Amino acid sequence: MMREQDRKVIIDKVSGDLMILRYNDNETNYFEALWEIPEGVTYNAYLLIDNDTVILFDTWKRGLENDFLNALNSVIDIRDLDYVIIHHMESDHSGSIKALYDKNSDITFIGHLMANKLIRNLYGINPKFKAVKDGETLSTKNYQLTFIHVPWLHWPETMFTYIPQIRTLLTCDVFGAYTIPKSIFIDDLNDDYISSMRKYFANIIGFYRDNVTKNLDKVLTMTGGNIDIITPAHGAVIKGNIVKRYIDLYREFALKTPVNKKIVITYSSMYGFVDSIMNHITHVLNEWGFNVSVYRFTDKERASIGDLIGDANNALGIILGVSTYDTEPFPLMDYVINLLIKKLKGGKPILLITDYGWGDVVLKHVKARLEKVGFTIIDAISVNGIPTKEDLNKIDIALQNFKQAMVQ
Repeated sequence: MMREQDRKVIIDKVSGDLMILRYNDNETNYFEALWEIPEGVTYNAYLLIDNDTVILFDTWKRGLENDFLNALNSVIDIRDLDYVIIHHMESDHSGSIKALYDKNSDITFIGHLMANKLIRNLYGINPKFKAVKDGETLSTKNYQLTFIHVPWLHWPETMFTYIPQIRTLLTCDVFGAYTIPKSIFIDDLNDDYISSMRKYFANIIGFYRDNVTKNLDKVLTMTGGNIDIITPAHGAVIKGNIVKRYIDLYREFALKTPVNKKIVITYSSMYGFVDSIMNHITHVLNEWGFNVSVYRFTDKERASIGDLIGDANNALGIILGVSTYDTEPFPLMDYVINLLIKKLKGGKPILLITDYGWGDVVLKHVKARLEKVGFTIIDAISVNGIPTKEDLNKIDIALQNFKQAMVQ
């Protein structure tokens, strides 16, 4: 028997007259052409059929138009589709808009005012469009849909839909996760799924984290906290007694709350010099009982940068080992540092170690960049080639200071 996660298309009931149309994507290697996702990802659209009113919430990724139309046609006649709610215009959610319009030009598309311009710019069509204000409602026979603007989560036109009759919040990218869950629901927020949520948050929402808490508070106020089901556009549908934990986790992600005594070590080592230093540091931290994750960029290994950023989001602290390349930080570490700055925006203690051959030029430059955005540099040590006994003594002292910062 084929398992659900092995099927490409899943159509199932969520609650009441609301159903999910899910596509399991295990072929995309780099989400947004950037983030490594060997775990795969889903695209979730939702369909509400209430007597004579048919409402679609979002679609699937651009390039999947035929698959989406076939899935939708198996449930309804597209000529009967009245509304398409656009929560977010990025093309992994809006990719089938033009295909729907070509089949039924009477559809009214509903979204933030900015979405109308994006439809024209991204898809070259000018369909019927209704811009909805924050808190505006749309009523069918048995349901009332309330639209909630949540700007910059993660585009300015992002919004949610709340359906009080089934206490359901449709959230698009927010509360999303990588992976292809075994079923449309998950019964437990286990460590693996939380890790997928955290990675997705850090990769996609992290840059906009300053907007998360205030928008969560706004949504909880507007819904009265009466949320039994959360339906994101990626990952599993969340329902029941884990909904509150799910929302609390999102706050933890936004606030970068440390968990599980996690220390993230990431480094580049072209010829093994930095590698030997980081092996020593890893051994010491493990001896002290920290949960250490190591991400290497060497001649034998390329770490997953998506996983790295996800882990770093809720780490106690970060240790960077940066080799020198053409008088600059090693390119992949330079890229990692830029992403840490962009996605985490400071707020973590860092131990910085650089290694050079003929010019000690990297340490000061990297340290200044990190401090400028609010990272706390516990210590910054520069090593010339093979670490000397004196270098190792400095590193051990720095580790003691780093440890002290972790337990404060």
